[in-house]
Amino acid sequence: MATPQSISIHDQIQQTYSFQPHLLNHQEQVQRSASLDLFWNQAKAQQVPYILGLRQELADFRNPPFFLYDGSLLLLSLSDTHEDRQIALAAIAHCDLRDLQRKAYFNQVHRLAVQGEDTTAAAFHVLEDPNFKVIVPEHALTLGQDYVLVYLLLPTDEHFWMQPAIERLGTEKDETAQKSLLLLLWYAQDTPADKAIALFAADESKSEANRQFAKNFVQRKGVGLKITGEIASLGSSEESLRKKRRERMKAVSDEALIDLDRYTLAMNAKRK
Repeated sequence: MATPQSISIHDQIQQTYSFQPHLLNHQEQVQRSASLDLFWNQAKAQQVPYILGLRQELADFRNPPFFLYDGSLLLLSLSDTHEDRQIALAAIAHCDLRDLQRKAYFNQVHRLAVQGEDTTAAAFHVLEDPNFKVIVPEHALTLGQDYVLVYLLLPTDEHFWMQPAIERLGTEKDETAQKSLLLLLWYAQDTPADKAIALFAADESKSEANRQFAKNFVQRKGVGLKITGEIASLGSSEESLRKKRRERMKAVSDEALIDLDRYTLAMNAKRK
């Protein structure tokens, strides 16, 4: 029988990850967990060849979908560099969400967003699941797909995700995903995003409910921040507000979401 030392890293991956967790019962998952532990331990014991091997294998999206997620976490546990984070994010965007705990996926991608990485593809992956939900019990907070998307992107530079979001909105057919993208583009607070929302609102091929959802954003102009002094106290410029907002979205809490809206409405008022 071949041992981990006598077969290639590629073959180890094919053997170790030749399953999808969501298709297994509890006992089968426990059995598979032991082989995963063996693979991780082998990688930690021989880091240099495994880092090189993982980089190569994670770039091949034909590999088992659970490996694309779990292998990404393994790579980052061995080498948490900018280059490896980008490799991991690209791979994670091709995993099967049915195999994962939603909060684990959220936490991993949000951590990389907080580090300033381009999380666009991994964040857009949640648009494939209308029921994507994350529960944060310590804050009595439940994030639906819409605010999961917001949290996975707003800690990063808007230039990473704004144009891809506009393009995705133009082709997206799922109505839940459309609303999530419209919310994200409202938070973009930039002219191209405003135009995309307005175009969606005027598009008679869209559902009436989602067109009205878009119209509400078109009509929202600084509502809730009517006191000039309050707006001025939040920041001296639009760019300073963006920076403060990116920093605030590193925290996952109801208080952070309240501040997100305060900063966004102040930005909106300053753009008028």
